[in-house]
Amino acid sequence: MERPPKPKVPQDDLAEVERALSVLQGRHPEHERLRREDQAAQQKRNAKLDAAANIEEAQARSRRLRIALIVAPVALIAIVFAFIFRSEVGRRGRVEEATAALRALGFTLVDMAPRRDPGLLDMSVEPGCYAAVSTHAAPIAISRGGAESQGPGPALFCACTSERVQIKSEVDSSGGVALLRIDSGVIGGSRAFPFAPFKVGSSLKTDEACSEASFDAWLDAKKYPAPVADEAWLRASPSRAPLEAAGFRVVAVAKEEAPFVVIEAPKESCVLATSDAPSRLSIRMKGGAVEVPETTGTIGRCAQAESTLVVTREGKSDLVVLVAPAGRLGGALGMREVARSGGIAVQTTDVPGADLAWDAKQVLVASGVPTAIINTAATPDVAVDADARVVAVSFETPSALHPELPADVFSYCEPPLDDKTLTSLCVFSGSQRWRTAGSEAVGGLARSKLPFWLFTMQGVDDPVALKAMTQLFSLARKLSQDGFGATTLEAMTELPTGVEVLGRTGEDAFVAVGVAPVAPWVFPLTVGDAPAWNLAGDPQITPIKVLEKVVASAPRETWRSLPPIHKRRTVVFRRQKR
Repeated sequence: MERPPKPKVPQDDLAEVERALSVLQGRHPEHERLRREDQAAQQKRNAKLDAAANIEEAQARSRRLRIALIVAPVALIAIVFAFIFRSEVGRRGRVEEATAALRALGFTLVDMAPRRDPGLLDMSVEPGCYAAVSTHAAPIAISRGGAESQGPGPALFCACTSERVQIKSEVDSSGGVALLRIDSGVIGGSRAFPFAPFKVGSSLKTDEACSEASFDAWLDAKKYPAPVADEAWLRASPSRAPLEAAGFRVVAVAKEEAPFVVIEAPKESCVLATSDAPSRLSIRMKGGAVEVPETTGTIGRCAQAESTLVVTREGKSDLVVLVAPAGRLGGALGMREVARSGGIAVQTTDVPGADLAWDAKQVLVASGVPTAIINTAATPDVAVDADARVVAVSFETPSALHPELPADVFSYCEPPLDDKTLTSLCVFSGSQRWRTAGSEAVGGLARSKLPFWLFTMQGVDDPVALKAMTQLFSLARKLSQDGFGATTLEAMTELPTGVEVLGRTGEDAFVAVGVAPVAPWVFPLTVGDAPAWNLAGDPQITPIKVLEKVVASAPRETWRSLPPIHKRRTVVFRRQKR
């Protein structure tokens, strides 16, 4: 059975209209349909494109909004961080500027306070010396090991071991505090703070446990300032002329603000430290050994080896340090004598224990005794020397040695050998034995037979004569310090009342003294009408030219009592031209 036909779909009213129009206009209806469909399709496409564009624009706006929401805080943060960074760079720059001078001296930056608390450093430090620096003028407070200090910067301190340190200062965010370190040996520990290579604002001294080691390292490295030597001090007063004549030269003058001065003492020399006003002086060796303890007044030291000495002073006057050859002075004994003649009273002297015999030898050498006939000995073993008639002693402990004399042997010592004497020269009429005063005694001696210029006095045992000979040795020391040396027999002619001296090449002055094995034993000779002089006073120094003959005589009132020519000799001390 056949199905009924499908009903026709009624055409669109618009399509009918378009067909009618196309017929009226002479166009094919199909053409008009295609145009209409194309137009509809185009409209759909445009609608889709517009919709897509709208979606894309909405997405773009959303993206821009999201980016803006992200970028704005980031930018703000970046701006803040840029400001902070710039501020921190400036702050660190100011800290570096404040520490630049110290870093140029060898200090290294340990740490600086953080920005959040620019005025506080709390940290552990290793052994060494430290400088706390602030960019501001506010005082710096240091707390360490239970000790505290507060004062202007830079603040200096040293640590012996690792320890905790806190540094505080009133500093705003534009600056900060910093801590710098350097080896203790470069600074010298707290003992050398006054000579720090920069101006110290304040300091904290708590390194007692290692201060001596730091100080010695400083000495070894020769970081101490060169002493200021000013010879004007010697010439400032006529009374000091004997010091210069004896060979003393000024090696250091320290102003009152300097607590000590470091000097290099040459070998075989004597050091004299004095001040114009009463001050407490001392001499320290490397290692902390105190050679001369604190003494009010002038102190001295003689030693055979060269050494670095620290001369300390507590007082308000300038410290003056002088040095002279020990052989020219006559050791510690001669140094005391020269200082006394220059108006200076030496309170304390020191000679190292190993150098005591050497020091005694310097006394004999300066006294005109030839080195070849001198022998030395030291405690505890002092052998007998039967030929010894002249003995110089030098003690570390008073009365370290004492002579035992036979009943027929006499002696005279100057200064006398008592419980305070540390150095002396003695003349004996015969042999003697020296005994050590106990196991703790420390001393040395030098001895010889009578020198050639005193052979006339062999066998003399009168105590008055022995005293006169010690005075003559003292005169010889005084003259040797001025360049004189003893001679006899040569270039002179003995006269009934004195001597005729012939001037020799290279000599410009002389002093004449008669000696005899009978009274008056020793008698000074005078030229012309000059006043008579004695051994205890200043000698008469007479100028003389080459081949010039000058007569020196005993005082007229003593002519009748003078021994005959064959029983006496004249000792002529001649000075080499200077």
